[in-house]
Amino acid sequence: MTEPRLTLNSVSYALPNGRQLFSDLCCTFGAQHTALVGRNGVGKSVLARILAGQIAPTSGSITTSGLLHYLPQNPLAAAPHASVAALAGMETALQALMRIEQGSSEARDFELLAERWDIRQQFQTLLAQIGLPALQPQTPASQLSGGQAMRVALAGARLSAADFLILDEPSNHLDAISRAALARDLQQWRGGLLLISHDKVLLKHMQVIAEMSPSAITVYGGSYAFYEQAQRQQSQNAQDELARLKLERSRTEQALRNQQERQSRRQARGDRIGKSGNQAKILLDANKERAQSSGGKLATQHAAKREALNQDV
Repeated sequence: MTEPRLTLNSVSYALPNGRQLFSDLCCTFGAQHTALVGRNGVGKSVLARILAGQIAPTSGSITTSGLLHYLPQNPLAAAPHASVAALAGMETALQALMRIEQGSSEARDFELLAERWDIRQQFQTLLAQIGLPALQPQTPASQLSGGQAMRVALAGARLSAADFLILDEPSNHLDAISRAALARDLQQWRGGLLLISHDKVLLKHMQVIAEMSPSAITVYGGSYAFYEQAQRQQSQNAQDELARLKLERSRTEQALRNQQERQSRRQARGDRIGKSGNQAKILLDANKERAQSSGGKLATQHAAKREALNQDV
């Protein structure tokens, strides 16, 4: 098996309406089993399709090492007219085997089969193991339920000669027993694995957690429990920083009010002195203009300071 590796080189993607979904993502996924997490709508499924070569990024590139096998979160929707064999990703190999059995000597058929002479028996055995022994390779996949379709697709992933699996929410349509079986299968998988999931039963078995945001992928080199602990600590740090900034804003706001009150008192005192004295009108007007200018500058400075504090908060 080739050492698996997937590398994102400044990958960006914009939706057809022009909205930037994510930008300048850089990360490398290797042999360790990695879970890709992040809020809904951040673009995890889109990124999975880019990694699998199904769609092109708006900018940037993908570097791959080894053979990839990609499983979308809804296999039936991705291939509504497929056969069971196609759903499992085995159709081309099975058809090549059939042609060879019928006398074909085409090099392409032998290349597609890749010496998997017992692939038909392996496929039927695996179907029996997942509780679907009556299925035939040519059976239309449209006859399957969502859960059955996912189990067939996962069976194909297990039989694939892939170096790297990309699984997008594979447990969505599975019952509890099938989810537990999937978790065991993933633990036994010896190649690279990128799992997109919210299923904590699966996540707890991952070796690395990678959190995706619109501008970065942050890798946590540990289990899902380690990731949750790091998230709690980051949340507490953020709350502490927010409390500090709010306190600073409150103290600064009080200081600004005090400064404004002192300025107002000085201006009022100057007005009283001017009215009671013998200063010429031109001097009174000049003093008033200076006071108004000073007050205006102070108000502008205070507004800018308040805006900066609000932005910090």
